[in-house]
Amino acid sequence: MDALYIAASGMIAQNQSMAAIGANLDNAGSPGYLTQVGSMAEFPSATITRVGGNSSPHAIGLSGQGVAFLGGLELAPSGQQTTGLMTDLAIGGSGFFAVRDSTGGVLYTRDGHFSVDSTGTLVTSGGDRVLMTNGQPVVVGVTPFTVSANGTITQQGKVLGQLARFTLPVQGPIATLPGNLYQTAGAIAVKSSVTQGALNTSNVNLATQSVDLITAESSYQSLTEVINEESNRLKTAATLGVLA
Repeated sequence: MDALYIAASGMIAQNQSMAAIGANLDNAGSPGYLTQVGSMAEFPSATITRVGGNSSPHAIGLSGQGVAFLGGLELAPSGQQTTGLMTDLAIGGSGFFAVRDSTGGVLYTRDGHFSVDSTGTLVTSGGDRVLMTNGQPVVVGVTPFTVSANGTITQQGKVLGQLARFTLPVQGPIATLPGNLYQTAGAIAVKSSVTQGALNTSNVNLATQSVDLITAESSYQSLTEVINEESNRLKTAATLGVLA
């Protein structure tokens, strides 16, 4: 039975891996998208204990428990693409912009495809407000503004403030939210450079993802064959038991 359970857990893990790779391929063109990565972790073996009868419970062996897919994010820097739009901002290195959602929570993004809403506030495509270092949203109204390399926002010769910039913890935990947004309690303020009129590209490597997808599909197929063979073996064993 161990082989059946281990192979089944492997299929589940490979399916999760293929789902992550599929999301990466689908979002390869999304500004600021972070590649989903993962690894396979082996569950610890469990001790099989015999109980009942005239003897006290005692260990008779170990049982393998299979593997699990542990997901994460690739935080490596990505490239930048020039757009020429005043409200498009790209951030250098491993930096992230800070935004505040409708509930008041602070989230992080590399997707700098911003716009100005009806209140004159700089917002994400989902309406979350872009923040400055003082924690206040960037309010620019309808007048053109400039953003310098150090994130300073200037409008008609007046400094409005400086964009908040953070880096996310390598060890996480980091929650992935819709709209290329990320949530964590461990963000650290940094001085990443900002480029106005440009966007960060995703950090998806299409060649690597294609190879990983082929590998995961091959592993999934192999595990399917293992389960089929083990199921047939158990059916045969059961049949022999009935005949006996």
